[in-house]
Amino acid sequence: MDSAFPPSAEARSLLEEISTRWSLITNPLQFVLRYSPAVRCYLGALVKNPHDAEDVAQTFLLRMVGRPFTPGRVTKGRFRDYLKAVLRNAAMDFFRQRGQCPIEVANLDQLAAPDPEQAADRAWLTEWRSCLLQRAWDGLDQYERNAPDSLAYTALRLAADYPDEDSTALAVRASALTHRSLRADAFRKQLSRARRRFAHLLVNEIRKTLEHPDAAEMVEELGHLELMVYVRDYLPEPFR
Repeated sequence: MDSAFPPSAEARSLLEEISTRWSLITNPLQFVLRYSPAVRCYLGALVKNPHDAEDVAQTFLLRMVGRPFTPGRVTKGRFRDYLKAVLRNAAMDFFRQRGQCPIEVANLDQLAAPDPEQAADRAWLTEWRSCLLQRAWDGLDQYERNAPDSLAYTALRLAADYPDEDSTALAVRASALTHRSLRADAFRKQLSRARRRFAHLLVNEIRKTLEHPDAAEMVEELGHLELMVYVRDYLPEPFR
């Protein structure tokens, strides 16, 4: 990714964004609802019957409306790990109530994913990653709507949808979509700024799910979720 600003300024700005503790999670219910696709995907991998899985998901989400998470209950670590553990318990409760949980099964890894690759955990990570990216895309879209001179969402969406086209071809597409005349060099500038803003939006979204979102923990989480590609060019050299 290219940058419209010096790398040092980019690095400082991005690291400043990840300095806030996750005490900003003042409404954890918001996070449960925000990541409900991941909730449904994970429960669907644990509870094989789709109707039963949806019932468990609905019961879980409704329970959160009446008794949401509080920062005191989510004491440490990554929010997605805490949420996954709670969902596992919800699935286990479902099996117990149905009398379907074998006594010898000690955990849901054995029950839901007997294969060594643990399909349920893979589904959880994949959907969680997808939710984070979608939040960043939504933020970029909103930014473009509020900034008349920006084509941030349009430029990055076109670059993602047509990766084999050069800036001249993409500028033509952008001009047709926006009814604005756009040269190749102007498109490149819009794309550079869009990538920078997308990286900031993604980092901002991830830091809300971590207890101690310092640089080292952010890098670990970005790597674990295979999201580093979106922010690498905006981090200082030691953290790339």
